[in-house]
Amino acid sequence: MADDVAQRVIATLASVKRIPADGIKLDTNLQELGIDSLDVFTLLFELENAFKISIPDDDVRSIRTVNDIVEGIKKLLAAAPATPPPDAPASPAAPAV
Repeated sequence: MADDVAQRVIATLASVKRIPADGIKLDTNLQELGIDSLDVFTLLFELENAFKISIPDDDVRSIRTVNDIVEGIKKLLAAAPATPPPDAPASPAAPAV
C-alpha cells in the first residue's frame, strides 16, 4: 500500500496526464507515461501547490521514476520548517505594563 505522499503524487500525475491512477506504480518510468517537457512544468506546479513546497531545478534533472518524485518530495517536506496552524498567533503577546 502506498503512503499518503505517494498516493498524492500518483493522483497528480494521473490528473496531469489524464490517465487512470491505478496504471501508475512507484517504479513506473516517467517516459513510459509519456511525460514531456510541458508536462514536467505542469506537474511541478501542481506538486508544489499540493505540498506547499518549492522544488529546486537541480532536483528535477535527476527524476526518472514516480518513486524519484515521491522520495524527493519526502526529503523536501522533512527539511521544511514546521509551520504553525493558521489560527496560531505569530508571536507571543507582550505583557501589559
